[in-house]
Amino acid sequence: MAVELEQEELRQMETEAQWILKEEVHSVLEEVEGVLLECCRRFTLKIGSNEDNLVKPDKFILSSPTGSPNMKCVITLMGDSICEADLQVKVHRHQTQIFKTGIQPDEPWKLQQIQDAGNHLAEALHTVKEHGREHQFKSGEEVTILLDSIMKSLNTGRTCLVLPKKKTLDELLNNRNMHCFKPPLPSEVSVSFYVHAQKLEMAVYQLQHGQPGQKVEIVSRYQGECQVPWLNDVIVLFTLALQSCQQLKDKISIIEEYSKSSKGH
Repeated sequence: MAVELEQEELRQMETEAQWILKEEVHSVLEEVEGVLLECCRRFTLKIGSNEDNLVKPDKFILSSPTGSPNMKCVITLMGDSICEADLQVKVHRHQTQIFKTGIQPDEPWKLQQIQDAGNHLAEALHTVKEHGREHQFKSGEEVTILLDSIMKSLNTGRTCLVLPKKKTLDELLNNRNMHCFKPPLPSEVSVSFYVHAQKLEMAVYQLQHGQPGQKVEIVSRYQGECQVPWLNDVIVLFTLALQSCQQLKDKISIIEEYSKSSKGH
């Protein structure tokens, strides 16, 4: 009797496994595709119709979290580009001077983090689209490999935005985006724009150049930041897609483990 019950349980589990492979996997992938397409609307990606795209110029004031008066900056952000900026920074020499500069639309500051996140998003969407309803999944292992591939792209894209890479002093000094400022920044000032989760942040570095051959030193650092609502939307959508993939992966893993243990008895 116990053997018959066990065999019946195994048959039911195999029936459910087949249903998951034929139906639920595709339903979840379609759900994930919808989330990713919604996310794509926030990027300058050539996916879908232009009418659906939500990218538009937004003006932001970058304020110091400490209320420091050493810098003022107003920027216009459009997708992955700071297409306009007005910057005032106090330069501490023998006498403190206020230096004014800006960025114009003909030479925008490109935010590599947003570009990279968009590329990984497009990669994940392409992988999902390759496995539409016409694709027949043969095993749970095949689905798991697919989900791992999608999740790798999504995790990498999300990390681009949530965890900005710390730049070395050489990278700050040699950043090609520095040429965007007109008039050029003084040699003792360096600027960096970067994304940190739902915030756009700006760091202004006051530098000290020693004698030839000596290292450049950072004397002081000022920071400004602003909340960017659409970046928050993007992170939420990345997270939703990841959760859907993980839930399906967990379900398949449980069924696969049960099936293996049952066959082992």
